[in-house]
Amino acid sequence: MKQITTTIVGGALLAIISTGCSQPSNTTLLEKGNYAMWQERWSDAAADYKKATLQHPGDWQAQYKLGQCLMEMGEPQLASQSLAIAEALEPSNIEVADLYAKSLYDCGRQDQLFSFLYSRAKKQQTVRAWTSFAEYAMDLDDPDSATNAINTAITLSDGTDANPYILGATLAERLGENDKAIHLWQQAWLISPSDENISNALRAHGEIPGPTMTGIVDDSQ
Repeated sequence: MKQITTTIVGGALLAIISTGCSQPSNTTLLEKGNYAMWQERWSDAAADYKKATLQHPGDWQAQYKLGQCLMEMGEPQLASQSLAIAEALEPSNIEVADLYAKSLYDCGRQDQLFSFLYSRAKKQQTVRAWTSFAEYAMDLDDPDSATNAINTAITLSDGTDANPYILGATLAERLGENDKAIHLWQQAWLISPSDENISNALRAHGEIPGPTMTGIVDDSQ
């Protein structure tokens, strides 16, 4: 699915190369759209951004903002079309990728969503990308995919990011694996001891947050 989308986007970009230079700037349309969006006049903003995308299909900001408006208007199917182009043009932009994923989720395109998130995670190899994939896998009741993604994120984090441990603990709780959940909450606490959500989760399991909880005590103090 991702390859098909990329091919379509590539075709659109090739088509504009021969005409883009003769087109007027999108600046005025984007400014009008931004003002309408600020006022939450989503339909008016969408009309301006739509004109901008027709004028310059390769303008990722116009595509992204059109997608934003369409999502606000309850049109995830249409939004996904613009957001697919924006994401292909700006693959490192987290906000664009997140909204594109949400549009696919909201319109029920589960296979395409999985393909997009998995491909993105494999390519970027970041904790953020793998945890995002895991979150959707959990929502779509695929604990095996979620577990694999969480384990990959934990490895990549190398003990510096509590988020994959939190996500892993949450999944373990859903699966009734309380011992595993406690262990993961403890690991998360070691990384972010000031996070009250983590401490509260440990208390809910009957654990008192603190160094002695993990059996690791700093004797140098």
